[in-house]
Amino acid sequence: MKKILLIGISFILSVSSLSALEGEMGYFGGVSTGIKLPTITALSQTKKSSTTSKYTLPYKENIYLSGKPETVEGTIEIRPGKGIDKEKGQGKYTENYIIKAQNADGTAKMTRNMSFETQYIYEAERKQTTKTSKMLKWTEVVVSGGETYQLDSKQSSYTKSILEDYAPGVSYYRGDIQYDAVYTPLAGEGTNEPITISVDGPIYGYEQAFAKTETQRRNIMIDLGDTQYYVEETPTLTVHKDIQYGANEPDAISFAGNYKELIRSEGALNYNIIVGSPELYDDELIGTLNVTNAPVIEQLSIPSLPRIKGHPAESDIKKMYSLKIYTDTPAAFSPNQVVRRQEYIAMLVRALRIPLPPAPKKTNTAFGTAANANIGETSPFNDVKEGDTYYPYVKAAYDAGLIGGGTLNGSRQLTREEMYVLNMRVLGLERLGIGTGNVVTPFVDDKQISQSAKAAIYAASKLGIITPSNGYVFPKKYVTKAEGAAFLGQLIDYLRYDLQKDYNEKMLMN
Repeated sequence: MKKILLIGISFILSVSSLSALEGEMGYFGGVSTGIKLPTITALSQTKKSSTTSKYTLPYKENIYLSGKPETVEGTIEIRPGKGIDKEKGQGKYTENYIIKAQNADGTAKMTRNMSFETQYIYEAERKQTTKTSKMLKWTEVVVSGGETYQLDSKQSSYTKSILEDYAPGVSYYRGDIQYDAVYTPLAGEGTNEPITISVDGPIYGYEQAFAKTETQRRNIMIDLGDTQYYVEETPTLTVHKDIQYGANEPDAISFAGNYKELIRSEGALNYNIIVGSPELYDDELIGTLNVTNAPVIEQLSIPSLPRIKGHPAESDIKKMYSLKIYTDTPAAFSPNQVVRRQEYIAMLVRALRIPLPPAPKKTNTAFGTAANANIGETSPFNDVKEGDTYYPYVKAAYDAGLIGGGTLNGSRQLTREEMYVLNMRVLGLERLGIGTGNVVTPFVDDKQISQSAKAAIYAASKLGIITPSNGYVFPKKYVTKAEGAAFLGQLIDYLRYDLQKDYNEKMLMN
């Protein structure tokens, strides 16, 4: 048992802390496929990988200088800079975006090079980072409507600000952009006056182990002096891990089948030309751009679990083993065994890739190499010591804000209401149930729910991640390993698929 747990520890140690990388499609109205989420195989590598300093992604954008949507396609090169240093709590870094794109016949082209200086403040108590960016460099040349325009950087301005909020299992962010871009025609390209494009709008997004998304809403005013155009855009980026089971076709094979994860990514841009060129037909005022690339496929191994064959939760249990969330010895696995609090906390830490604290330092002794607790570190729990088997997991959960210090009662059996409280803390969505402590939940056994758990259960029911049994939630019932697999499966499916709908669909409709 201990050996298997240590394998899980080494797996998580290679995972860096979630930190939202907003701007994977830039801040200019275009869309990209985004940066793929890492596979389990990549995360399990013991060699520490260096921070990537540059990403090049496929890219599409509309040019509206002529009052018509001219779609250009190419690449966006993103240099995100060093990012934030939570230990220092404040600082600055430089981020750079280079875009090169054109349409099929070369009549519309665009090259853009832009650098921001981003200053930040990280507030540890709030687990939030505020970022404010100012323009350092902005060069741009655009070919549109038979003319070539160059950005006048002295007359142009750009500002953006982002607020990141770190829940234990999800990094959320919200921001705003506002800029004025002034384009002047190059000499000999005509007598048109400068064109000013004014843009403003919000940015929303999140990143977690199973999916990430970003949605922007852009209000675009194009001023030609005697003529004005107005366009609304909603660029959206979605990256998520889909999971599928594949049964093996040959009978003469040692395993019946296995799960696989497909990491998919897509960028989409919806645009609505409110006021545009009079030459446009009605069906040309609204449109969509899409950019995709091939999914990454990873096969997931399944251990032999003969004792659960035919069990109602068989597929959920196999998923948990495939995702390295369940680490019990397969031959000894019992679906009816009750889950302990410390076990479930460890499951959530593994599922959400919450980083573990550094491994104990090793010292040489006369009797060989010995592992010692980290110097100066004191356990935040009065009933869990630094050398205990579950300490790295509960300490990681404590550092992430999933649990508090003091008495953990980790060996106590886990109830359903305790499980839902932990699940909602992982998501950081407890606020959806705040103020509902005295409100009746939609369950028959509402009176059995503790007041301390009622807000979390109300929020979980609102999000659809509780499946009641004939209207009952059974808050005091202990969670078995089989039930834990099913409940974790619901939580992960919400993270894979449902969370992004609130960001994409609602913003597209509003």
